[in-house]
Amino acid sequence: MRRLFLCAGLVAIVALTGCTQYDVLRIAGDETEGRNNNTPGSALARSYILGELKANAEGLDASQTGDAAYIQTFPSGTNLLAVIPGTDLADEYVMVGAHYDHLGSSCRTNDPADTICNGATDNTAGVAALLAVARAIKGQATPPRRSIILAVWDREEDGLLGSRYYTENPVVPLADTVGYVNFDIQGANLLPSLRNTTIAVAAETGGARFQEIVRNAANEQPLDTAMFSSIFGQNRSDYASLISAGVPSVFFTDANGPCYHTAQDEYDVVDFYKLEQQTATSLSVTRELANTSTPPTFVGNAPLANFDDALVFARVVNRAYVDRSRFSAEDQATIERVRDAAVKRVAEGRAAFNGDDIGPLLGDAAAMVSLLTHGSCDGFLVPSQQAAAMRRALGQ
Repeated sequence: MRRLFLCAGLVAIVALTGCTQYDVLRIAGDETEGRNNNTPGSALARSYILGELKANAEGLDASQTGDAAYIQTFPSGTNLLAVIPGTDLADEYVMVGAHYDHLGSSCRTNDPADTICNGATDNTAGVAALLAVARAIKGQATPPRRSIILAVWDREEDGLLGSRYYTENPVVPLADTVGYVNFDIQGANLLPSLRNTTIAVAAETGGARFQEIVRNAANEQPLDTAMFSSIFGQNRSDYASLISAGVPSVFFTDANGPCYHTAQDEYDVVDFYKLEQQTATSLSVTRELANTSTPPTFVGNAPLANFDDALVFARVVNRAYVDRSRFSAEDQATIERVRDAAVKRVAEGRAAFNGDDIGPLLGDAAAMVSLLTHGSCDGFLVPSQQAAAMRRALGQ
């Protein structure tokens, strides 16, 4: 009852709460057994998430009652769908989504005794961020103008099957969904030099207006949000399903680090200091999408990549270069090559960037994504920042 009182007492979240920590513990604990779809562990996690959704939102499927209104079943999977009703624009929707499934015991491990793929950053922290956004919006004094859909996807790890099923069988018209905010891998650090770096992918799908919304929200936080075009997410998360359905989408992620798809991706590697800033950014984006009189419109013909991507990529690679000694000689050579190419590309200037540069840029980005998964799982946490986040979560 004490935890229920804590969560029910929230008015607005602009920082981490004790509920977020508890969400991660409950959803990513060993008892959920890695949350592989159609397993008892998945059902246990789903039951917990459903309870939190019911406390803050209604079931999206108005044709059903009780728990059934929140549940969308599909072959070997179960999505959870809830809605916080809007006011004067209630028939328009903003969707916030995150997948809750993970890999069971089918992941790498550096400890033979530890075989459960807990998926704390991938993607329990994303689900926790979604729940934090839900509590904040439900608790604010003025309801949103547009309705907020909370979508918790299953079977993302199997090819985005849950979100793909929804776009093929939407509960409300996709044409009335003005924007989608996707979480996948949050509260994670790729390297010590990248602790203050996170990523937002695909805002260009909503044109300059959506880019403005995301950029303004990110600028409210000290965390540096590197904005990339959609292709840099490699279509490997649920944002790709909504983009394919013509919904402007942004994908918030920390990409793939050394804990990615390992059994060591547990509660202790979640950077809660970072997660509170990510939650605040996404909450600001969601509120603006819900209330603005000038929502984004879908742009489906943007170039795969542009010079702004090259600028942001060079910034991130230059930061990562500081930690090159952490890698093997072969990986260090890759980092050197990629950094030199990134610096040269930027030095040549915007006017020189053309279609011939896109392939090499994307290839270098893919090489870095792969390289950053090398090494043992490490959260690269700063103890003082983590302790401060914990104190804020407890209201101290």
